[in-house]
Amino acid sequence: MRIISNLILFTMSTSSGSPFNKKTLLAALAELTGTFFLTLAALTVPAPVTPYAAGLTLLVFVYAVGGLSGSHLNPAVTVGLVASRRFPLVQGALYIIAQVAGALLARAIIAGAGMVGNLSSDYKAGSAIEEFIGFGILMLTVASTTEKQVSKAGSGIAVGGALLAGLLISNGVLNPAVAIAMGLASSPAVWAALVSAVVFSLLFSLFEGAKPPEVKES
Repeated sequence: MRIISNLILFTMSTSSGSPFNKKTLLAALAELTGTFFLTLAALTVPAPVTPYAAGLTLLVFVYAVGGLSGSHLNPAVTVGLVASRRFPLVQGALYIIAQVAGALLARAIIAGAGMVGNLSSDYKAGSAIEEFIGFGILMLTVASTTEKQVSKAGSGIAVGGALLAGLLISNGVLNPAVAIAMGLASSPAVWAALVSAVVFSLLFSLFEGAKPPEVKES
């Protein structure tokens, strides 16, 4: 809770001319909040329906905070957007800190209070190729929404559906912050997702650059 209060106080006291202005810090707080709830879904919902809970949670937060922060809720998404120059580096670093903090806060509340759900004794990540491919589906979709190739009204459905599809295909985690909260910091759910983020975000940039001019204008 101290992390959240410090972030709020810093937000209120920061000048608008700083890279960490009020809007940026409120966006980071939105990322912390969204990742907190996404991690709650991932850690507490029983395995057969976990992908659906995670996909729906992401869908909801795309509409709830997407206009403020973009609703990354995932360090790998942020890394991918930074790598493809779709998001500023300094703000990206702040987002990642907020996302990991939100995930760890969710774990702490579950472990401490026991009111929301129970922690499993054995969370598992997918293999490196499963995490890589599964996250690639999500990264390509997020990049397309960033480039306004998906309407604002349909963005939550597209991104939430992409996460659901990626999770069902891979049986993975597809989110380094959630993986850290699961105690899987050294697993492919972290490093393979980050590699996938860079590869598929740059691949999307190649696709985007290869479009005929008339398609780009439309």
